[in-house]
Amino acid sequence: MICGRRHVLTASLAALFFRPKHVSASSREIKVISADDLTTEARASHERYMQMAIDALGGGAPFGAVIVDQESGEVMCHGVNRGSVNRIYHGEMDAMINCTNLHPDIDWSKMALYTTGEPCPMCMSAIVWNRIPKVVYATSIRKLKNIGLNQIGLESPTVAGAAPFYSGEIISGVLEDRTNAMFEKWWVARQARFQSEQNTAN
Repeated sequence: MICGRRHVLTASLAALFFRPKHVSASSREIKVISADDLTTEARASHERYMQMAIDALGGGAPFGAVIVDQESGEVMCHGVNRGSVNRIYHGEMDAMINCTNLHPDIDWSKMALYTTGEPCPMCMSAIVWNRIPKVVYATSIRKLKNIGLNQIGLESPTVAGAAPFYSGEIISGVLEDRTNAMFEKWWVARQARFQSEQNTAN
């Protein structure tokens, strides 16, 4: 387990803190497809897997992810936000780490990653280094920021576009109405709990 975690975490941190000077964040365009532009059949398929990411959530922050074999349709692993253990254990990171541990010889080139929230720069970097060719997310980073959540201001296409060796695609907004409501409800409850704790402490 330690080796699996170290592999994924080292890759993502390397992408965050080492960027060759000749590669700019705007050097390439990564294809982003809105859920509204999908065919009815494709959208239904993506919504099915996104619902699995939602169903995998525990009682913490509503960031969940599943990794799916695009050829067989098999769900290879799940991941949830475990920030209470370590702040870098986001849902996507947890899913990739779980896949590494469960399937040491996994062929990432056949996988698709579904996540309830758009991958942050750390998670997108790990996705890029693993060469996962398809990322499907529900709630965008912009929406998360509007709700009030702290976010690093680099969206997933910008991070992916800074990697000259990556040519995946990103699908946005799948079941976003459902996840937007989840994030808003969770954030309001979190803020109320924090305020209550502050009042008690005072």
